Amino acid sequence: MAERVPVYLFRSGNFARNGDTVVTAAPLDAVMSVYGGGGLFGEGGVAAIFGGAAFYRDDPRDETSRGYVGVWGARQASRFRAVLRGAGISIEIVRSPPPARLMFWGTKSGRHLRSAKLFRVRPARRG
Repeated sequence: MAERVPVYLFRSGNFARNGDTVVTAAPLDAVMSVYGGGGLFGEGGVAAIFGGAAFYRDDPRDETSRGYVGVWGARQASRFRAVLRGAGISIEIVRSPPPARLMFWGTKSGRHLRSAKLFRVRPARRG
């Protein structure tokens, strides 16, 4: 039997003005096996499909620490999990944030940029 991959499902105030947004995040290696890599840390495939991505890391100073990629919004989070399942990954839903800190999140900015592949990176809110 294949090892179950933890997929974190939680609510966060980092992604919307009203504060309570559904977020799903999964380990970087599992996400890259389905969505591909790219971007600063491997989140580019997810960002291209969902219009943005969040990146979490255990220890920001240690490049070998575990990374997590996530999406926000109830529909996108559900679609993110469904694609992982459809790719044959056995997932285990963990109803808490990943054991890591939000490093950055970004969305496509087609308004001011010529390339749709460029992202506006916003610093994570503290607290």
